[in-house]
Amino acid sequence: MKYLFCFLFLCLLSVSVFAQKRDFTMYIETSDIRNFWAAYDEVQKLINPEEKVSTFQKLYVDKATFGLQDFIKSRNFSSGQWIESFESKPKFWRSIRSKTENIQKDFQNIQNLYQNFSRIYADFSPPKIYFTMGNLKGGGTVINGNLIIGSELAASDKEVDYSELSQNYQDRMKINSGIIFLTAHELVHTQQNLRGTKTNLLGLCLKEGSADFIAELLTGKKVEAPYIDYGMQHQNSLWNDFEKEMNGEDFQNWLSNTATIKDKPADLGYFMGYIITKRFYDKSKDKQSAINIIMNLDFSNTAETEQFLEKSGYKTARK
Repeated sequence: MKYLFCFLFLCLLSVSVFAQKRDFTMYIETSDIRNFWAAYDEVQKLINPEEKVSTFQKLYVDKATFGLQDFIKSRNFSSGQWIESFESKPKFWRSIRSKTENIQKDFQNIQNLYQNFSRIYADFSPPKIYFTMGNLKGGGTVINGNLIIGSELAASDKEVDYSELSQNYQDRMKINSGIIFLTAHELVHTQQNLRGTKTNLLGLCLKEGSADFIAELLTGKKVEAPYIDYGMQHQNSLWNDFEKEMNGEDFQNWLSNTATIKDKPADLGYFMGYIITKRFYDKSKDKQSAINIIMNLDFSNTAETEQFLEKSGYKTARK
């Protein structure tokens, strides 16, 4: 009986450990990357423009995963556009190839992201991640609950030849440090309360900034971005400007803007949402409850986002 009890105890313990260490790799899909480079190689052998387009269409677009299909629709990609990009940016595509083909080297870290998320947030629902190849129109997005990564942008770093790209892309690629933080940020978006379709500047900044903050918790690393460094050093002046605009719907000074406006880095709205969320979390005694509130915040509800700002104490933090 004693040995039987010990055996049953060890079985239960192993089941418990297994439950805590779920295998999340089943949620990762990379076939689009393989199909892309197979199509790319075939295109390089051809001369006729129409044949290039039809070959790429057949070998890549027509074989698209569900995630890539959604990505193509959302960004209006076409085979002709890809062929044009291959011909106008050959250095970029050649230099990014190995980065995307070896993207699986980061899958253990992605597994850790899922594991950490399920640990800090009880309602975590694992999404599918599609590592696709886009055409320089977005490193990451969420469509139909799935996380879709444009690997040609997400995997770019300082080793990639981006000399053929616009200055805006060059600025962004210079600070890119791999796929993990981007994946973590977009992973948060799959879990957020995004039912509302319309929001003001405060709501949208909280949506993006809170994703940065939770991603920081998931990765255990600080956000590496110019808007964070600049924001930390200029909080008073930024808040004064942000307070005047946060209830409006004009985002041009804060989100998806260029990096040269008034000698400020782009996307300072991310910082505003990040620092407000961080102050709310740091001020909360119950961290688990704080994460639940952050994850369930309705960014389209102006009364709710204003209340979140008030509870963070950030409005009066510098006075």
